[in-house]
Amino acid sequence: MKAKFLYLPALLTAGLAACVFLVGCDEGNKEPEVQEPEDPVVETVTDKVYDGWGTFTGTVTDGVPTEGTVVAEAFTYSGTFEDGYKITGTGSMTHSDGTVTEGSYVNGQLDGYGKVEYANGCLGIGEFKAGQIDGKAFFVWPQGEGAYDWYYGDWVGQKRIGQGFYQFNNGCYYHGEFAEDWINGEGTFHWTGGNYWTGTFVGGSPKTGSYGLGQMDGVQGYIAIGEDGAWSWYNGTLEDGTEVVDGQVVSE
Repeated sequence: MKAKFLYLPALLTAGLAACVFLVGCDEGNKEPEVQEPEDPVVETVTDKVYDGWGTFTGTVTDGVPTEGTVVAEAFTYSGTFEDGYKITGTGSMTHSDGTVTEGSYVNGQLDGYGKVEYANGCLGIGEFKAGQIDGKAFFVWPQGEGAYDWYYGDWVGQKRIGQGFYQFNNGCYYHGEFAEDWINGEGTFHWTGGNYWTGTFVGGSPKTGSYGLGQMDGVQGYIAIGEDGAWSWYNGTLEDGTEVVDGQVVSE
């Protein structure tokens, strides 16, 4: 019996050591505590001057403008700021020459869908790349006394290149190819009287001769073929009642 009691202190000591070991292991397996990120510091400033950039009024997050208005020597911009002081975001800008732009900006230039209004009254709406009209866009040219020309179609680097439609203020219109920023290529031009030329154009005019032919149709029913600069009359009835069959007058 005494021998049994001799082993009791040893057993208790061993058991205590095991408990300490197990507790230590459990503490070592605990996940490290994740610290919550600090909330951004958002403040409103008025006429805060940033050297080399401009004077800003609006919202500043962690010391960087995020939305508001910046006034610089060459422009005034109002909108969002998604990349620090680079004016990348969505907003509107008034330039020192009177031009007003609006839309999506990258590094201070329209890039994406936007609008531009020039001091002379011209207006462009559509796709932009690096500050220039590039893609599909609509453009208006004032012609005085409330009249205007307009174009809708393809643009490349601020020039009309590709397929498009041009409406003149006098009622005439053209649809077809454009190159060198004007009517060049294959298309159709309609005059207000109802006549229209389908064929090749150079510099906005029908191209006749061996390098480009076309066909003129009219509301009176006549047809003319442009060839070497001359017109040949074909079947139809002219305004004075004259009938033309195979290019020959048959009645007056």
